[in-house]
Amino acid sequence: MKNSRGYFYYFVWMIGALVLMYYGNQFTDMMNHKTQTLYKIEYGLIGKIVYGLAFGLYLSFLNGFPNRRKFHRPLFAFVFVPSFLLLIYPIITIYVKQIYIVGYFEIVRDPQFFFFGMLSALSLKKSTFTTR
Repeated sequence: MKNSRGYFYYFVWMIGALVLMYYGNQFTDMMNHKTQTLYKIEYGLIGKIVYGLAFGLYLSFLNGFPNRRKFHRPLFAFVFVPSFLLLIYPIITIYVKQIYIVGYFEIVRDPQFFFFGMLSALSLKKSTFTTR
């Protein structure tokens, strides 16, 4: 009987992932169609960043719910911080003109924003919590 609870959790998680992908794509499409800006930042960029972070946070629940706080410094320092900085780099360059990496936008395209966001959220949760 205890084994069947694990199957049910993964089944519900998979349904939730499909729902998140469906509504996440609608959310990013809606953000891409907006023509205004929010503090000089395009809505399409905000949508890509938010969707990647949300999916990464949801992905971290695959191993279970957070149990207790335990800070893991190497994971935070060497995975979360660089991936988060690469994720928000386009926003940083809007406000700080001196920090501009030539060729960043040729290397990092739309799918990479999603993966940097997913990696950032996943590593943040894994570096601050242990799971059951």
